Parts: sequence; structure tokens; C-alpha cells
Amino acid sequence: MARAGVGRGHSGGRALTGQKLSPSAFFERFSDAFGQLMREVASRAIRAVREAVGEDKPFNELGALLDEFTDVQVADSTCQLLRRLAADWAPSTSEARPAAFKWHALVSLRDELPVADDVTSQRTQDTRALPEEALAPGTLTFMDLGCTDTGRYLDAIEAGAHFLVRLKAQHDPKVLRVHVGKGERVRARGMRLTDALLQGVLKEEGGVIDVDVRLEKHGRTACARVVAVEGPQGERRWYLTTVGREVLTAHEVAEAYRLRWRVELLFKALKSGVGMSALRATRPGAVLSLVYAKVIALVLSRLLELSLRQKAGEPDSQQATGRLALVLALARCAPLLLSHAMMSRGVTLEQLEERILLIAEVTARSLQQRRERERRKREASLGSGG
Repeated sequence: MARAGVGRGHSGGRALTGQKLSPSAFFERFSDAFGQLMREVASRAIRAVREAVGEDKPFNELGALLDEFTDVQVADSTCQLLRRLAADWAPSTSEARPAAFKWHALVSLRDELPVADDVTSQRTQDTRALPEEALAPGTLTFMDLGCTDTGRYLDAIEAGAHFLVRLKAQHDPKVLRVHVGKGERVRARGMRLTDALLQGVLKEEGGVIDVDVRLEKHGRTACARVVAVEGPQGERRWYLTTVGREVLTAHEVAEAYRLRWRVELLFKALKSGVGMSALRATRPGAVLSLVYAKVIALVLSRLLELSLRQKAGEPDSQQATGRLALVLALARCAPLLLSHAMMSRGVTLEQLEERILLIAEVTARSLQQRRERERRKREASLGSGG
């Protein structure tokens, strides 16, 4: 309903408001300041969920890791195409679809909600947009290949933060010490990892390699750990991490990295569940406003889930009902502010909500009519083909 009311509201604007509004004029009402306000509302909503969940550890897979680290996080991003008019501020990597934005998120696996996030053009590298919270002391962050930057790894080590990432093929650190692996262990010291492997100085031991390596960049150095584990198809999977062997064995490193997939559930919920994939805005303020409207909707659904658990007698959601009321109030701030902006036009909050409902109804009817036209067209083509 919100998607229809905001994303396609301009289509029924003339009939419902008595004003002629082009799509650009409709979305122009969403200023950059309003986008930042929606971002703050989303942040408060997320905090409300965290306070409702408390110290509960919902995922058994995280149990041991949460005992070792203050938080276990995933840094990743998801892209969404925009219309061509947005190409000036949100250029994409595609010539056919020149505009797209990227939502960067650092997600806590405690509750699968963002700790920090940002909206940039699709061309922005994940490394540049990596939130500073990923370098918080005592945390463990899983990163994808888009965040592979030795300088960032050194920043994390110096800050007392930990990371786990896939090792890129072109990343070739020097071996300091071999902990698991056959071959000439002493000779392997000081060699580039690739050279040690190609020359047979370092070989797998039971399908595993586990070595200490030196990271170097612009005169800065630090020690890290490289792990290789044989995959299900016999391929070798490489990981770079600072997690000690007393915390995770080589096989456990590979298993732990699989927890990254949980962030994809969040992205899927935002795109398919609350409609981030249906944004029609092109202005930065409008895109920002709608992105965080989707985040608020997702958080609201999470609080609804917690409230249902509370009603069922589960003890982990004692504060969920109160927090749900708080987020409902926060979520209503958006139409309230829109109504305030339209007061000069004589539009009240109640009238605005009525018009949103009407827009949703008009949009639904329009979609149904479109499906009916497409059905008739298919039937006609089948008839002519016969």
C-alpha cells in the first residue's frame, strides 16, 4: 500500500488532489533534508528492535563467536536500477541501464538488521563505502570480495577489529609460518604464497592449508592468517582472517564464512518483501526517502513478529509490544510531515491518508486492467496464429 501510495502516487495526482503533477514534480517534494529525516527515523526504529530483542542469541551458529567478539557483522551491498534521469548523480556500470544506486549495509548477525548503512551510486566501490563501524574494536566482520583492500585490513588490525574474507587470486602475501600443510615448511617462510604453491614447497595436508602471512601496504605491515579448505567439488577455497586458531579451526573458518548468506535474506526482504525494487524516483532526496521508508517497513514487520512471539508466551520479546507502538508512531511521522508541508494547500493528515488509500485503489485497478489487456492480447495472438 505504501509502495503504491508513494511510488506511483503521481499517476492519480490530478484526480485526487486537483493538481497537475508530473512525476518529477511529485518526487521533487522529497527533499534531501527529508531523506535524511527518514534515515534518522529508520535508525531509531532499528534501535527499538535491538532493545526489544535484548541480549538474546537467536542463532546457534553464532554462539561461540558471540562469546569471543562483541558483535558478528556482515559488510555487503545490493544494487537497484533507476531511470535514466538519475544517471547524473547515480551512474551505473551498464550502458543499457545507465542509472543505479547501491545500498551499502553493515548488518549485525545478532538481529539481521543494519548497524550502519549508506546510499551511493552503483559505481562506488564497496571498499570506499565500508562503514567505520566495521573497524570497531572487538568486532568480527565478514566481507565479500568487493571489500578486498589491504589498507582496510591493516586499519582493522590496528584498531583491534577482526575480519574474515575470501582471499582474491591476485592477493599474494608472504608466508611467515606454516601451521597446517605438507612440504618444506622452513623453506616456505618468506616466500610469496603463490610461489610456494607452484614450486611444491607448500602442499595440502588432509585437504587443508593454514599459514601465517604478512600483509604489506605503503610501509605498513601486520600478521594475518590464510586458510585453504577443499570444497565439495574438490576446488580449493581460500580465506584471509585475523581470527585465531584457538577460536576457529581451518574447517570452522569455512563454515563461519557461510553465515554471510544471511545478509542476502535482508536484501531479499527489502527488494521483494517491502518493494525496494519498485522505486520510480530519480532525485537523490526522493530515492533516499523511499529507501529508508522500506527499511522502516521491514523493521515494523520484525517488531510485529516479536509481538506475536510475546503473545505466544516466548520470553525473548518482553518489550516488543511497547517498541512496536514506538515504531508505529515514528512511521507516522512521515505522512505527518508531508501533511504539514501541504497545509498551505489545505490538505490535512486525514485527507492525505484518504488520498493514499484512493491512490492504492486506483493503482490496483490499473494493474488489473493492464493484466486484462495483456491476456486479451495473448488470446488474440493465439487466435490469429491458429
